[in-house]
Amino acid sequence: MNRNHRPLTVWALASLTVVSVVLVIPWILWQSQAPIPLNIMIVDKGKPDFAYAGHKGLVWILNQQKIVQQTGEHYRYEEDYYGYHIQDGVSRSERTLPDEVTDTDLIYLTANQNVSSTGPEERIQGKAYEGLTIYDAHKINEAATKGVTVVVEYSALSNAASNMTREQLYPILGMRSSGWQGKSVLDLQSADEVPRKVRMNYELREKKSWLFQGAGIVLIHEDGRVIVLKQGRDVKTGNIKLAFTQEGKEWSGITRDIHYSEWFDIVVPERQASVLAWYKTDLTENGQQKLMDAGIPAEFAALIRHEGYNRTYYMAGSFGELEHYSFWRRIKGWDVVKTKLTPDQKGVPDRFYWKVYVPVMKKILQEIQTGRVPWR
Repeated sequence: MNRNHRPLTVWALASLTVVSVVLVIPWILWQSQAPIPLNIMIVDKGKPDFAYAGHKGLVWILNQQKIVQQTGEHYRYEEDYYGYHIQDGVSRSERTLPDEVTDTDLIYLTANQNVSSTGPEERIQGKAYEGLTIYDAHKINEAATKGVTVVVEYSALSNAASNMTREQLYPILGMRSSGWQGKSVLDLQSADEVPRKVRMNYELREKKSWLFQGAGIVLIHEDGRVIVLKQGRDVKTGNIKLAFTQEGKEWSGITRDIHYSEWFDIVVPERQASVLAWYKTDLTENGQQKLMDAGIPAEFAALIRHEGYNRTYYMAGSFGELEHYSFWRRIKGWDVVKTKLTPDQKGVPDRFYWKVYVPVMKKILQEIQTGRVPWR
């Protein structure tokens, strides 16, 4: 053998060995891991699309943790949810909640998007997309009184069919909505960041043009009111970070503050002690006064854990949105690698999903598996 080729051969063998250790062995470990059967009811009543943004992130972590249905089948985001379904590329059917919901381990409420209109594109078989209904709320309350864990993302409540539906869910969540939502914005002139409807509402109510520029925080109320917190005058930077309380840090294992850049719900928790994480803003005195004048809470709860007949978690934001659903869910430990190595920088795909949602949902799923809820 030509000695000149030996270093290349050794290097190639070493590279193959590294690939085997890094990829093949974790894949084998994942394949050999025993599946964990849990009965999880995913409720997504938003307008369906092929992105399945409302619940795809949840299904990824279920598959990565090898949590399966009672039948042994893996959860599939295209099919295994209650809500509006797509058939042959068209929305054609609604899968409604079953009569029996108390034998469920977890009920997860989310939505693809906010249902704000009932135009032709928002209809299914001649009926408008309803969002969560009174019937849904009744069944969820029924399950909660039997000790079923309930997790709710804010998009599910914003998609509720009526205020009465939301009112029925507030008691089991340990909070109430203030009616306000907010978002950190880099460019107040950007149509992508500030929806046209928000600008129109502002101009109609204030009788003046939308002339805001630069960064800031936009706050909107369900009655159409709009407040803009401008960088420099009302907020120092306009950035929003999610910060866990001391109890939240010990519970989740997340010790650093993480940037959050999507829409969030401003809620009023029944008990401050039930809040596991808050949204941090850098308000100036002028910004604080604006909130006070509008009756908006000075602090924004991000994650609430409420304990009554059951345990519920309310995520006051779009925590579980996942853009890239990849094969790597079949690699043992990939979730840990992504959580550790994903940089907390704006523009990084699925940043908040990996840094916050995955550790939080893993903890909730562990609680369900180990039966750490004392009343069950």
